[in-house]
Amino acid sequence: MVRTALKGKTMDVDALLKELNPGGAYELRRDGYWAVWPDLDVRAMAELMRAREVRLSTMTGTPGADGSLRVIYHWDVGAHLLNLETTAIEGRLPTISDILPAADWIEREIRDYYATEFVGRETTEPLMLRETDAPGLFSRTSDVGHQTDPAVTARTTIAAKDGGSR
Repeated sequence: MVRTALKGKTMDVDALLKELNPGGAYELRRDGYWAVWPDLDVRAMAELMRAREVRLSTMTGTPGADGSLRVIYHWDVGAHLLNLETTAIEGRLPTISDILPAADWIEREIRDYYATEFVGRETTEPLMLRETDAPGLFSRTSDVGHQTDPAVTARTTIAAKDGGSR
């Protein structure tokens, strides 16, 4: 049992994880609890966390070795960090920003960097990009399928759009 950040309540993280995904594998590491659930129902997760008053710390988008996008939801459960990893299917995940407004900017950032669509949002305004920029700044591959450095790709793309003025 650990105390949550809100109202000094105690929470059993193991019980929370079992409620979220009965039978789902997870582990306690030095840096918190970790679960990799590719088919995680992120909306059910967000509803449960809100009901239990667990704070969303942030989300991380990171390309997987197979070209998929892994999204990790980081939660503050008192004395522990809870990290729940899922996979964007065909570049799409359901939004949780209507359930947890703190997710709004993070979803927009992940959209800008990886062209991920957060289904259920009325609009997804760019956060880091200009209105005229296409999402997917950190595309991991070039047109011919070779690995590229995201920073170099982004600068080259922006410079080409601006006629080399940057």
